[in-house]
Amino acid sequence: MSKKLDLCAPARCNIIPREFFCCFACHDTGNIYDNNNLSKIVNNNTNGRISVRMGGKDEKEDSNDEIVKEGFMIKRSQNKKRFTPINYKQRWFIISRRYLIYYDTDGERRKERGRIAVENIHVVETVTLGIGVVGDVATGSETGSGSGGGSGVPPGVPFQVGYRDAGQEYTLYLLAARDTDRADWIDALRTVCRENPGLSGRYHAGIWNGKRWSCCRLSSRNAEGCDTCSFFTSKLPSKNATSSTIVTPTIATLTNTIEHDRRSSHANTTITSLSSLVSPSTTPTLAATPTTAAATASAEPANNLGFQSRSTIGTPTTQIMPGGTPGTPSSKAKEKLMLRTKTVVALYPFRAIEGGDLSLEKGAEYEVLDDSQEHWWKVKDGHGSIGYIPSNYVKEKELLGLQKYEWYVGDMSRQRAESLLKQEDKEGCFVVRNSSTKGLYTLSLYTKVPHPHVKHYHIKQNSRGEFYLSEKHCCDSIPDLVNYHRHNSGGLASRLKTSPCDRPVPPTAGLSHDKWEIDPAELHLLEELGSGQFGVVRRGKWRGSIDVAVKMMKEGTMSEDDFIEEAKVMTKLQHQNLVQLYGVCSKDRPIYIVTEYMRHGSLLNYLRRHEASLATNVGLLLDMCIQVCKGMAYLERHNYIHRDLAARNCLVGSENVVKVADFGLARYVLDDQYTSSGGTKFPIKWAPPEVLNYTRFSSKSDVWAMGVLMWEIWTCGKMPYGRLKNTEVVERVQRGIILEKPKACFKEVYEVMRKCWAHSPEIRPSFRLLKDQLVVVSQGLIND
Repeated sequence: MSKKLDLCAPARCNIIPREFFCCFACHDTGNIYDNNNLSKIVNNNTNGRISVRMGGKDEKEDSNDEIVKEGFMIKRSQNKKRFTPINYKQRWFIISRRYLIYYDTDGERRKERGRIAVENIHVVETVTLGIGVVGDVATGSETGSGSGGGSGVPPGVPFQVGYRDAGQEYTLYLLAARDTDRADWIDALRTVCRENPGLSGRYHAGIWNGKRWSCCRLSSRNAEGCDTCSFFTSKLPSKNATSSTIVTPTIATLTNTIEHDRRSSHANTTITSLSSLVSPSTTPTLAATPTTAAATASAEPANNLGFQSRSTIGTPTTQIMPGGTPGTPSSKAKEKLMLRTKTVVALYPFRAIEGGDLSLEKGAEYEVLDDSQEHWWKVKDGHGSIGYIPSNYVKEKELLGLQKYEWYVGDMSRQRAESLLKQEDKEGCFVVRNSSTKGLYTLSLYTKVPHPHVKHYHIKQNSRGEFYLSEKHCCDSIPDLVNYHRHNSGGLASRLKTSPCDRPVPPTAGLSHDKWEIDPAELHLLEELGSGQFGVVRRGKWRGSIDVAVKMMKEGTMSEDDFIEEAKVMTKLQHQNLVQLYGVCSKDRPIYIVTEYMRHGSLLNYLRRHEASLATNVGLLLDMCIQVCKGMAYLERHNYIHRDLAARNCLVGSENVVKVADFGLARYVLDDQYTSSGGTKFPIKWAPPEVLNYTRFSSKSDVWAMGVLMWEIWTCGKMPYGRLKNTEVVERVQRGIILEKPKACFKEVYEVMRKCWAHSPEIRPSFRLLKDQLVVVSQGLIND
């Protein structure tokens, strides 16, 4: 049959695959055409069904096959034949009620490259492509070709689709652009597959590398899955079921669902059926995901990797004003049923001080009894004792991986790894960290020969699934590889001798389970750290064991009752680049705000003190920008506006960790000189036009301030706009005159700053996009 695309629109869409054609007569009205937004061709007289000719594979015309989701993803080759290379190529994917179809993306004409019948799909789960894909081949050449080709894994968030075809089982590995996109694709696929009779209960979280499974290391290709499916173990009610149908979820199902709800609260798409648009009385059969930041997200261009995806058009269920109502990942109760035993391993020691808490011994195992709260779980130790522990101090045993080893430092950047190893100043000191390329690892090694410096080695993998730094010395696992090089240099600058000791433990969300009100008698106040708008800050000890910073608020400077209510929520905000709020002392006056202690003080003073060394360490300066963006992206995701983002309100801790402080505090200031744009204390030089004109704060006003903060970082703490008066700064901002590029700043970094200073807030990028752009710049300018 013909695959020619016949559009009844005057202008042809150069994005929609040419295998599709419009079935409506040219004289029909009410057709929707959107050449720029990938919109489908919809006719109001067809109940939202699209008549499409799928083409190829000897298939008949699917006249009523409803398209659920479509967009670009990267596909890993399936290598059904032996001696074929592994490669990655971008494809245009379409999920309909009957098929998952993908097309090539080369040239004007799109050609169908494959289709999978929905009824044959039995697994839709996330997957880890990192272990087993470096030099990834299926028993043959290590080369790849085509768009997105090559043996390395391209950037993206992976998941897998397991299906059966002609009696054989296959797995399709896909990479979405980001976490929220992957969640949307998985949701769409699971929904259309929910009635399939052959759904699997177990799956492999890793991949088959030709020799063994990367997840469980089993050497049989047909070995039973090592993990429990998080969705299909309890199918959703059928589309004909009544609303009273009860589905008993597994713990993994609920965890996935809650995590997706949290992540997708800012997604710019809503999965719904086209029929719900055309016929409002028809109940959509797909679960809709609330959209809370559509305006923000839709203003963002697709990333430069060429990912694009679009669900069928939906209407946001929740409207959020810029900045929104402050929220938190724990603001909604999580109701979860413990239907399987979950065992966790302690990554850090924890000493229980409050009644009801339980001490942790590093490396010991604990049985989880209740994980319904995000930050504190009830567990039982090996002696039968029960109590609450901080959830960020443990890791599920099945997912532990490299985290149990002292030398593994996770997402630590190249620059921070170098600083850490140089501080240790020991020959052969090393760490293993996640590479800037997703799923890969890098060994960072300190040597004094011929002079003190840090060498970085990519950990590679051959076609047999073995890991190596030098091809002559291969091992079955990364721990085995590390152990080998402890005894043999094997081409490295030095043997691996030791890893950094006494690394800091992360802060907990609050000092104890459900504790946010702190007794001032439990605080031992020490030296003054500084003073500012709100009062004096002193270092302290809580119950003689935990270092804290105590902000002693001046009376009358803030709306105390409102802030105390907010503090209950803010203690539950937790991110590696946010200063942790432990609690408040609110029973007496003045109010104390108790936070995590950051040993190096404000970022502004740190930049000025270390200007000589930092000015030439451009990698560390860029890493500081990325860290602040990560913290702000977390606040943005939970609808918090900072209102006073600047280098003076960020703090520096051990290992060059930068954290955002005082987020949201400006909201409760009573001083008009601080809150009014005409006030002498107002941070004019960090304010965008809409704040100067209308005092209109939002996440996008924080983005403007982020651009100024980046300028502060790259000038090592210089004052923005120099000695210009506030009135002169306001005039320049209104006229669109921006700060000049700092001398040491890369032009690519300055271009990111310029995007932050777009006059219209809608044009400015989100913090999530800002962070992604800076990471891309870092990868392009600085070797991993």
